[in-house]
Amino acid sequence: MKKPIMSILFIVLFYIFALGAGPSATEADVVILHSSNVYGNVVPYNYFTESFEAKGLIPIYSYVQELKSNNENLVLIDTGNLTYGSPFGDYYIDKPDNPVMTLFNQIGYDVFVPGTFELSLEQDRLENLIGKFKGYTLAGNLKGLNTKVYTYYTKVLPNGLKVATIGVTPNYGKMTFDDQVKVIKEKLTKLKEQVKPDVIVLATSGGITNDPITGKKLALESDLNIGDRLVKEFAKDVDVFLFGNEAIVYTGTNKNKAYSIPGADGSSINEINIKLNKVSNKWAIKDISIKNVDMASVEVSQPILSWAEQYEAPVENWLNERVLDSTITVGFHKYMAILEDNLITEIVNKSIIDYTKASAGIWNVFNPNYSGLAEGIVTRKDIYKMVGKTTTVKLVQMTGMDIRNLVASYSKYIKFSDSRIVFSSLLSKEPWIIDLFENIQYENVINDGTIRRLDFAGKPISDSDQFFLSLPSLRTYGDNPIFAGKVVKDFEVPVANILLENIKTIVGGETINLQEDMNRSVYIALQYTVQPGDTFRQIAYRLAVSEDELLKLNPVIKDVNLIRPGWKLNYYKRYLDLIPPLKELFEYED
Repeated sequence: MKKPIMSILFIVLFYIFALGAGPSATEADVVILHSSNVYGNVVPYNYFTESFEAKGLIPIYSYVQELKSNNENLVLIDTGNLTYGSPFGDYYIDKPDNPVMTLFNQIGYDVFVPGTFELSLEQDRLENLIGKFKGYTLAGNLKGLNTKVYTYYTKVLPNGLKVATIGVTPNYGKMTFDDQVKVIKEKLTKLKEQVKPDVIVLATSGGITNDPITGKKLALESDLNIGDRLVKEFAKDVDVFLFGNEAIVYTGTNKNKAYSIPGADGSSINEINIKLNKVSNKWAIKDISIKNVDMASVEVSQPILSWAEQYEAPVENWLNERVLDSTITVGFHKYMAILEDNLITEIVNKSIIDYTKASAGIWNVFNPNYSGLAEGIVTRKDIYKMVGKTTTVKLVQMTGMDIRNLVASYSKYIKFSDSRIVFSSLLSKEPWIIDLFENIQYENVINDGTIRRLDFAGKPISDSDQFFLSLPSLRTYGDNPIFAGKVVKDFEVPVANILLENIKTIVGGETINLQEDMNRSVYIALQYTVQPGDTFRQIAYRLAVSEDELLKLNPVIKDVNLIRPGWKLNYYKRYLDLIPPLKELFEYED
C-alpha cells in the first residue's frame, strides 16, 4: 500500500508546486509585435549609403526567436509596404524565389495588411505576393481579388486568450475598394457576439494626421491618413490601433489602449505588452504598455545571416548595371548644396517635378555623407545613392506666402557670424530639413532674414499666388515637418524608381553633361563706409556691385557726384563670392 500512497502524494505535490509556480488562472498576458514600412530590407545593410545598418527582417527574425523562447503568447502583425522600396526588395519583388516573403513566413507573421506599395502593383502581382504569405492577409475594404483576403482573423493563444485583428487599407491604387468604416462596422458586431475575443486589434496600412491621444498635429493631412477616422469611430471597441505608411516611431497608451507606428526600414519594431485579469469569468485588460525596440540592440542570428548571403550577389550585380554615362564629375557636400544650387538635387528634383506634373518642387539628398557622382558610367547603385533614403512624394497646393515662409526658414538653421556661415548642429545629421526648391528662383539673405528675390517663370511671386509643388513624403511628418499647403495627390512610388524612369528625359539622353541652372543662392547683407576721396564709381567697382543696384539700395544718394565720407552704403554679396577669401567657408554648432 505504501507505493500507491506515495505515488498519489507525489502527484498532488507536483500539481501544487506547478500551480504555485505558474501564472494564475485569473491572469494572462499577450505580446503583439508590430512592424511596418520594411521596404524589402532583409540583410542589415544600407544599399543607399553602402554601409552596415541594423535593420531588416534578419534582425526582426532574431528578436522574435529570442522572444518566443520565453513567451509563446505572441501575435505578429505587419501593416504594409513590406516587399519593396529598398534595392534588395526592388530586385526580388517579381522573382519566384523571393527571400523577403520566405523570411517573412519563417518569422511566423500572423497578419499582413497590404500597404500602398503593394496596392500600387498590378493585380496579378499583388495576388502573387499574397499567395506566398502563409498567414492571413487582412484588407476588408479591398474588392475583386482572385486570391483570398479577410476582414479579420482571430488567433487563440496557448494560454487560451483570443486576439482578433481587423485589417483595412487606404483606398489607393487601381483596384476596387469599399469604405473602411462601413466594412468594419459590418463585421465588428458579429465578431464581438460570436467570437467574443479578449483583445481587439485594428490594423491599417494608413497613417495618422494627429496624435490620437493629445490631438497634436503630426503630419500633413492626406487621404492616406485614415487612422484618425478609425480611432474616432472605433475607440470604444478597439484595444490596440496599429498604423502604417509613415516612417516615424509613435508609441502611445491611454486608458488601457495602445497606438503604434513602428518606424521604417525594419530598423525597429513596436512591442505591445497586454496584461489581463479574469473577472466574472471574462477577461479584462488590466494594463497595457508599448515600447519601440531598436534593432541595433539585437544580436543577429548567424545561421539566418548565412542563409541570406546567397541572395546578396545577384542584387550587387544588378546594382552595378549601367543606366547612363556622365562626362563630368559632380561633387556634393551637404552644406555647399544649401549655399548654392547643385546638379544632383536639380536632376532628382526635376525628375520628380516632371513625374508629378508639378510647377515646382522641393528636394534634398537624404544622406548626410553623400559625396556626389564620378565621371564615367552611372550605375543603378549611383541612382539609389543620389536619393539616399526610401521615400515617396506628394503633390501639394501651396500659396506664394507658404513658399516665402519656407525659404525664410533658412535663417532658423543658418547664421552669419565673424565673416562666415554657421550651420545649426541639426543639419549635421539631417541636412534635408533645409528645403531646396527647383523651378523657383530665389536669393536668401541669411544675416538679415530677408529674401532678396523670389520669382517663378521670371516673375515675382505674390503671397496669393497658387502653386503645385512636389514634396518628399518624409518632409510631411516627423521632425521639423512641412505643414503648409494641401495634399492634392499622393504618389506612392519610391523616388529611386521615379529617377530611374525619368533621368534620361531630364538630362536629355544617355549622358549627363549639364550645368546647374543656378536658381538659388545664399546672400549676405553688408555695409561699406564711404572713405575720404571715394567716388561713387570707384565704390561700385570695388564692391563688384552694379551702379544701378547700389543706387536702388541706398536712396540716401541723390547725386552720384556728392558722396559723403562716413555714409554707410548697403549692398549684397553672394556668400561664395565674398572677397577676401575666407579661411573657413563655414562651420556648424556643437
